[in-house]
Amino acid sequence: MMAPAARCGASEAEGLRRIRLAGRRRLTRILHDEAGPSLCSAGLATELLRGTIPALSPEQEQLFTRLQGALDSAMETVRLLSQEASPDLAARRGLAGALETLARAFHARLEIRAEPPGLSPVAAAALCECLRDALLAAAEAGGAAEVMLSAGELRIRAAGLDDAHVLAALEATLRAAEPGIVIHAGPEEAIIRIPAGGNR
Repeated sequence: MMAPAARCGASEAEGLRRIRLAGRRRLTRILHDEAGPSLCSAGLATELLRGTIPALSPEQEQLFTRLQGALDSAMETVRLLSQEASPDLAARRGLAGALETLARAFHARLEIRAEPPGLSPVAAAALCECLRDALLAAAEAGGAAEVMLSAGELRIRAAGLDDAHVLAALEATLRAAEPGIVIHAGPEEAIIRIPAGGNR
């Protein structure tokens, strides 16, 4: 039997939401403006260094290949983390694209059967914030997650979702965007019910 999440104060929830958004903007900015360019520069320097050696030995060739592979992998990780952390993810990629980015970042299985019709940008952003927090909780609990989106609900199967503090935070995020969007949770599943034409 699923029970509604515990409630927290509206002002407290709004304050926490603003702090989280500020933290994510800062992280996105650092990744995009500092970490990304630094990795690009390291990749270019590696290629330039490689070009200064007339004839690479097999060992040197292997070393440069491994180094370039490590840099490429790090660059892809930074790019994905920058996208996932962005507070504007839903606005930039749409709800389906945003969910795909989050699922990829957290190695979650995602199934999109249908998108909720008439969902406002604010409500879409709230769904993404809620899913991101749920996936973070699941990762902290050490379990895999499965996500399914349909016209009327977003269903998340993962460990750690029955924690009262986690549920209160998820509910507060949704309530700030659209009082009609509600969340119910059991030991390993949360169901976010989306009203038809939610928050137009």
